[in-house]
Order: sequence, then structure tokens, then C-alpha cells
Amino acid sequence: MATDSVFVKEISATAITGKDAWNRPTPQPINISVSVKTDFQKASITDNLKYSVNYAVLTRNISDFMKSNEHKNFKSLGNIAESISSIVLNETKGEGQVANIKINSPKSEIRAESVEYEVTRNNGTSNKHISDFYRVNKLRLLTIIGVFTFERYQKQIVDVDLEFKIFKDDIKLDFHKIIADIVNYVENSNFKTVEALVFKIGHLVFQKYGKLGIAAVDVKATKPNAFSHVEGVGVSSLVTQETFRDAVDDDFSSADKSSSEVGFDLPVEDLAINDFTGEHEAFIAVGSNVGDQIRNINEAIGLLSHYKIRLEATSSLYISKPMYVLNQSDFLNGVIKVSFNDYSPNELLDILKKIEYNHIQREKQIDNGPRSIDLDILLYDNVQLNTKDLIIPHKLMLERTFVLQPLCELIPPDQIHPISAEPIHDHLQQLLMNEPDTDIQEHSRLLQINPVPRLSTNENILKFDQINFQSPTLIMGILNMTPDSFSDVGKYYNNELDKVVVEVEKMIDQGAQIIDIGGVSTRPGSVEPPEEEEIARVLPLVEKIRNSSNSKVSNVIISIDTYRSAVAKECLIAGADVINDISMGKYDENMFDVVAEFGCPYIMNHTRGTPKTMSTLTKYEPNKNDDIIEFIINPKVGQEEITLKPELTNLLNGVSREISSQIFKAFSRGVKKWQIILDPGVGFAKNLQQNLGLIQNASFFKKYSIQVNESIESSNSQQNHKHKYLSFNGMSLLIGTSRKKFLGTIIKQDENIPADRMMATAATVTACIEQHTDIIRVHDVKEINDVVKVSDAIYKGIT
Repeated sequence: MATDSVFVKEISATAITGKDAWNRPTPQPINISVSVKTDFQKASITDNLKYSVNYAVLTRNISDFMKSNEHKNFKSLGNIAESISSIVLNETKGEGQVANIKINSPKSEIRAESVEYEVTRNNGTSNKHISDFYRVNKLRLLTIIGVFTFERYQKQIVDVDLEFKIFKDDIKLDFHKIIADIVNYVENSNFKTVEALVFKIGHLVFQKYGKLGIAAVDVKATKPNAFSHVEGVGVSSLVTQETFRDAVDDDFSSADKSSSEVGFDLPVEDLAINDFTGEHEAFIAVGSNVGDQIRNINEAIGLLSHYKIRLEATSSLYISKPMYVLNQSDFLNGVIKVSFNDYSPNELLDILKKIEYNHIQREKQIDNGPRSIDLDILLYDNVQLNTKDLIIPHKLMLERTFVLQPLCELIPPDQIHPISAEPIHDHLQQLLMNEPDTDIQEHSRLLQINPVPRLSTNENILKFDQINFQSPTLIMGILNMTPDSFSDVGKYYNNELDKVVVEVEKMIDQGAQIIDIGGVSTRPGSVEPPEEEEIARVLPLVEKIRNSSNSKVSNVIISIDTYRSAVAKECLIAGADVINDISMGKYDENMFDVVAEFGCPYIMNHTRGTPKTMSTLTKYEPNKNDDIIEFIINPKVGQEEITLKPELTNLLNGVSREISSQIFKAFSRGVKKWQIILDPGVGFAKNLQQNLGLIQNASFFKKYSIQVNESIESSNSQQNHKHKYLSFNGMSLLIGTSRKKFLGTIIKQDENIPADRMMATAATVTACIEQHTDIIRVHDVKEINDVVKVSDAIYKGIT
């Protein structure tokens, strides 16, 4: 049997192939491709073409034949293929024994890119007719397709590719008629899914033409505009007569009259009879771009409790560009997770509308226009709903980064979108890799923000790019009002307040954007003063700064380094902005109540034990709890594997687990995720190598995520299983290494002179910035400001 081939690709010719799209027998351009089976052995050995098929002769014979018959009406591409096969297999001309011929016509069907007929023929006495195929390439159709209400308003393009396998020698199929029937049916019908469209096309072909000799049809349907970042998505199916053996005949001659109805045919539960008794869970998008955005969002969330809707968790908060209506202010956007009993989806919607319009007095002038508050249901349990008033899952969530980014902070990476059947995290990755049409949105980049109640969104500097990491690094300057600070030995303790304020002004001029005031030394082994003494050390300075005649000083962001809730509250009342708690709420859990009440940023610093005992608590164990699942998630690339040494993995996961436990407690007391700034606690319950490991892998604390599975006893004594999920995605990161003891150990410097560790501190600052740290806490502001500027230029491209 011949195993070699000689082929000729796409010989250009002109032929009358039958009637054209306007029912006229006019010449059409065609391309002829031929492959002939032969044996190269003798030709190869002798290097003599007479022992093989000569492709030059083959090409000339075909071209001459087509030229001499250019006025003949072949009536079909199949007849041309048969004629060419006779030439190719003509033994008198010394051609081959088996030939494959393809006749491609780019003009025969006006709605298709091309049509093609393929035959395989031989010179044997049996199996002369091996197989025939008729193909329609990219038949472009317009139809209503999709499950969402908005998809019912306008027809979409669907590209259909068809391959008919034909098994009868004498078949006389009118493919123009078959294609016309398919076009007429599809464009006058509607479909929820591409799968249904493919099935119906196959059913039409076999119901009307199956008895004429079609063995099989391969139908492929592609939606080229389904997503902006891919060329097309779709399905294909190979069907035969047997596929439709049990199918009821359809009336393919008439259009589906319901195609003009909006939202008519998504199969949903009958909400009138559905029982929504019991507990439910929903995810709600929140947004505002009018008035005091933070106050509007917080007020709306607070009003949920009036309707017995429980706030379970919040995402980070983001600044985003407006979408669809571009001439309006930037938005603040986030997502919240809520739970409640007995409300149906429509009843939940009614409550959200009451909050928007009755309580917060939202005024709606145009769709997608400015709004003081916007509350949209994204997900409700696993319900799928498509009505005029409510669509679940939300119809536009998959095209909005400002929805998917915060939503993915609240759901695990394996949660599937019920319509697309893809993980919702995958949809976020796709959006983050592509920019939207500028007619729809200027850009889709997000800035995470830690709201400062005293400041407007524009005035607030606590804004960070947590996706591409291109925001300037902020400097927190340290100002210790203690007599026993490890680093500056009481430099400002008992100093005149006016002189301290001058020092604050100097730090601001040198580059500090945040001033961190501490009244208690937290060095290992230190002894805490009474609460009244701590307040006396820091409160007057807060008041003095806020009342300064220098606007740079009076407006600076003030952080209070304390773990006592009473101290925090007094200072926040006096005008402080941020609470920096080295205990992450462990020393005084009332701290969470104060932070929730004031809505201030809260720096959650990891530690163990107390300042007296922390240096002995440096052993970090792996997770041994089967109800705790840990993930490393990069929003742009999805889940990542940890490839670090076990002891370092245990450290990073252990620190993150312990911080997560405190965050869950903070949530239960009303603190929102967008208030929290993470600090992995360099120097707190860490040894030298562990401190270095935290710095080397600081970006880990932007990717850690945790799911905690819980068993809950229900009223009927049955075990119900719930899970809590928390992601560090979207959280800002602060690290403080300044003048710490482990630096002195490395450089073999006298531990009694911490001020000499400035250069060592500078090295750690550069490493932290390379690892996407947002805020660095330092003593030597002037010198470190230069380090930050150069490091930002190197790692962030900021000059």
C-alpha cells in the first residue's frame, strides 16, 4: 500500500458551480487542492520523476481542464470534485491510485466565509466511493441567545461551522436549501444556550434531509463576542440520525413567536410557591460616588440590622472609574456578605431599595449615573433568577473589576459561577489581564483605600494599587513619648509640647506622611505604665498637633501606638486617625469595639504572649486542623503553590492563621476589612531567621487566604456546616524594622546604640518595597525617604 503523497494546494480556477446566492448560474472563483497516494521508493532511488506522480503535470492537467470548461455549469462543487478525481486517477496519464480532492468556494454562500466539498476516490474495484464531506465554514448568523434578561434585548452574532458526511454515491442534496433553512430557523428563533442551538440545527438537518443520504453532521457554534479578552467561545457536536431517534418532530418552518419577549425563558423556580423559610446567604455590591461616600456606605450597611440582616464580612474598599456614563466622579466600591432568615430574593431587593431611596434619599436621574448609594444583589445562595426586576447572579458582574475583585475576597477559589460554569476567580483573572473599551470605562484599574473618617477620598493618602503595585510607598515616622524606648531613650519624654510639634513638622518636611505616637514601650522585657499615665503622655500631643497653625501639621495623619481601648478612644476623640495595636486585639478585645465605632484604620500587628514572654514563643507549627484550609491566591494568576522550606512555610502560614483568627473576631465586633492594615510583626515573637524570612516574603501577606469550616447545631439538633472565608487580597501592608535588635546582631553592632542601625534599616526597607510593602515605619525619616524614593523608582517605576 502506498504510504507517500504528492499534493497540490489551492489551484485557482473559475467555474459555474450552480446557482449563486441570487439564484443565478454565474462563474465563481474556486480553489482546488489535491493529494495523491503514491510510492516514492523507486523515484527516490533512481532520482527519476517518471516513477512517481509529477505534481507539475498534475497541476497543468487540472488547470487545463478547468480552463476548457469554464463556461460549463457543473451544478455543484461535488460534480467538480468528481471530474477532477477522474483526471487524477486516469491510468493512461500515469497518475495515482488513491486521490483526495477538495473544492473550496469562497463566494457560493453569501453568509458563509466559504463552502467546501471533499471526496476521496481510488482506482480499485471495491470501495470506490470512500467518503464525501460538504463543509460550510463560518456561517454568520444573528439570533437571540443567552440566559440573562439583558441578552434578550438584542440579537448576537453566532458563527456556525458545518460538516456533512455523505455516504450515498447518487446523493443529490441541495445544500443551498439546507443552509437557507438553517439561517431562517436560527435567525427567527431564540436560545438560552449554545448547546441548544447546536442540537436544534442537527435536528433540523436530520428531520428534513436525513433520508437523502446524510450519515452525520458535525455542528460547531462559536460566540465571537462573548468575552472581550478571547477570540470566541462555543461548543461542537457530532450528531447522527440515531441522536434524534426519540426526539419529537419540530416545526422548523416557523419562527419562535416568543423571541420578542424579554426574559421569558430562563428556567427558574416558581418563587410564588418556593419556600424561603430558613437561613440564607447573599453577597451585595455597595457603591457610592456622591456626597460623603464613606458615610453613605457605612450608613447603608448599618441599616441592614434594622431588617434583621446580619453582616458577616466585608471586602476591601476600592476607588474605581465610572462605567458606561463616564462624565461623573470616581466611585467607592466594595462587597459585603450577609445572612438572614426567611427573606426571598425579591423581598431582599425591596429592603435594599428602601435603604437606598427611603433612608439615604438616593436620587436616580439616569441609569448608571451618579448615586449616593447603590446596593446590588450579586449572589443569593445558589439561586438562579431572571425576571424583569431582578437577575441573579447579577447580569453585569463578570465585566466589572470593581465587583469581581472585592467579591473574590469573600468567596473561595473553587466557587463556580452558576451560569458560566467557571470559577468566579477565573473570571477576575481574565478581566485583570484586559483593559475595557475606553468608550465604556476610562480604565479598569483599582485603588484600594483605607478610609480615614476625617478626610475625603481625595484628601486621603492611604490609597494603594494592590494589583500592579505601582503606588508610592508611604513613610510612618515614629515619635515615642516614653522614657524607656529601646531606640531613642526617651528623646521626647517630658519635653515641651511646642518643641515636640516642631519635631513633627520637621519629620513631615523630611517625608513622613503619617506620625505614629506611642506612650508605651513594647520592647521585649518592658513594663507597661498605668493607663492614665499613657493617656497623659500622648493625648496632649494629639490635641496640640490638631490645633497647630501650620496646616501641614494640623492635617497630618496621626497614628496612636497603643493596645488599650481607652487610650485609643480618647485619642480618636481628640483627632487621631489610626490605631496601631501591637497586640492585634489580644491584650484588650474592647479595642475592636472602639475601632468599629470610629471606623478608623486599624494596624493589626502580629505578636504572641506579652513583651515579657514573646521572645520565648518563636516555634511555629504546621496546620493540623482539617477544618482549616489555606490558599495562596494571586488575583492575576490564581492559586499558587508554596515552594519554600517547611520551617519558613510554617512561619508564614502560622503568622497568617493567627492574624486571621483575630480578624474574624474583629469582624464579629463590627470592624470592616477595609479598616485593617496588616503588620506581620517583625521582632515580635520571631527570632533572627524568622525576621529575615518575613522580610524576604512580605508579599505572602497579600496573597494568603483561609477557609474555616464550622459545624453549627440547628434548632432541630441537626449538624449544619458553614464556612468562613478570609483573603488577604486587597489589604495594605505595613512593616516596621527600624533600628531593631536583629539588625544589630547581623552587623555585630553594640545593641545599646540602636541609632547606629540606620543603614541596616535602609537595607530592609528596600527589601520590603521589593515585596510590595505599602507603609514602612521608621525613626530616621530624612535618610529613609531617599531610600524609599530610589526603591520606588527601581521596583515601581515611580520617579
